[in-house]
Amino acid sequence: MADRGEPGGSDPLDRPVIYRTLVWAFAVWAAHFTLSYAAVLVFPDQPIARIVAIAATMLALGILAWMARKLPHPRPNLAIAALVLSAAGIAFGTFPAIIG
Repeated sequence: MADRGEPGGSDPLDRPVIYRTLVWAFAVWAAHFTLSYAAVLVFPDQPIARIVAIAATMLALGILAWMARKLPHPRPNLAIAALVLSAAGIAFGTFPAIIG
């Protein structure tokens, strides 16, 4: 890949901000899934499971939004893609917990 004058090398994954964003975005997604799934398993068919899932969703989406705002300008496309994919996974991962 040709060097476009970006700091940290020519490969996008060589840039620490992209690597950190990738790791943290998917870690937030995994933590959200674990918490939501655990709530449904511990409290089956109870409203508290839905409350935990919705609260975890709001917290996870808030963290992803904060991460997106902290990215340097111009925002790297790979980092934005990781954040958007994680947000979609979090949103769709909440539906089974809400529906029951």
